[in-house]
Amino acid sequence: MPFDRSQHRRNPFATRYVASARLVPRDSRGMILDLRSLEARLADIGGSGAIEGPHGTGKSTLLFHLSESVASQSRSVVRARLRSRRDVFAVLRAIRCTPRGGLACIDSWELLGPVVQTMVRCMARCLGIGLLVTSHGPTALPTLVTCRGSRALLEALVGQLPDYGEWFGTTIAPADLDEAIVEGRGDLRKAFDVLYDRFERSRAAALR
Repeated sequence: MPFDRSQHRRNPFATRYVASARLVPRDSRGMILDLRSLEARLADIGGSGAIEGPHGTGKSTLLFHLSESVASQSRSVVRARLRSRRDVFAVLRAIRCTPRGGLACIDSWELLGPVVQTMVRCMARCLGIGLLVTSHGPTALPTLVTCRGSRALLEALVGQLPDYGEWFGTTIAPADLDEAIVEGRGDLRKAFDVLYDRFERSRAAALR
């Protein structure tokens, strides 16, 4: 029996392929975001801002790539990610370790709570540093970008996954993207989970 590569292909929706560092930040139309323009806007709004939007709409991806772009300009960048309120002290340490003129990037800002948020903003002003945060809702910081999940964005991201030309249209069909974005309710992470499972089922069916 001839070797069928499709039956042994890696799942392109695995976490290592859809992690923030691997995906290119895009808007809801699927267009690549201009990081330099966003840096200029961040400066225009005072050096601090928020990337806002529902869960799974590309906020962390944009935060990572924008912070990398800022760091490439020889500006000090310190990153902190909150997974629970227990990470508050790690965030405060990150703020204190950010050199004057630097940028502190905080993922999941809402987990700090209003009291600590006020404290962090005051610390940042006193230390002379900028804040760039992600949040599910409005913050006391100026809004830099509002993220939104969409079918167009999902399609654009899927198009940059490994071996796209070999499995799209066969193992995964356009209708699968339609159903995944609806099932995930605009949450791209959930949509990727749906597509991961569909890829596995389609591959298993091909082996029968």
